[in-house]
Amino acid sequence: MRIPVIETSRLILRGHTTDDFEIYAAMWANPELTRFIGDGSIKPREEAWTSFLRQVGHWQVLGFGNWVVEEKASGRHIGTIGFNERRREGREGVPELGWMFDGWSSGQGYATESLAAVLAWGKEKFGPVQVIAIVAPDNIASMRVAQKCGFRERSRELSAGRPRIFYERSL
Repeated sequence: MRIPVIETSRLILRGHTTDDFEIYAAMWANPELTRFIGDGSIKPREEAWTSFLRQVGHWQVLGFGNWVVEEKASGRHIGTIGFNERRREGREGVPELGWMFDGWSSGQGYATESLAAVLAWGKEKFGPVQVIAIVAPDNIASMRVAQKCGFRERSRELSAGRPRIFYERSL
């Protein structure tokens, strides 16, 4: 499957290539970036590789997944964002949005800009469905991004054994 490229005024969202692995592994080895994701732990290089391969596999099997986010002007890698199917009990078939951005890009609106673009793509792909985003309650930046993009808090639950806010919105 050919992964679609999405462009905004400042960003390019594209599929992962093997050239992206070193940056991907470095992000997952950074505790400042992983502290809000899953159980909060970093991924050793081997686990990062397996996770990296899932980026492509998700697209091949389900027709959707994550994109690499690049700054258009410089080509600099910013992070990753996209739809996932996590098969969470009681939420099978519900597209779940997730994102992780490198710390240098904080405060520039890149997360909000890329999430808005991904939501527009998702509306075309999935039609009028509910989507969710799961955010750690102490991740204020991601909470603001979700809220700016129309997500509303649905519940507070545990995920990976940690408290999370489950946001939802319609496409």
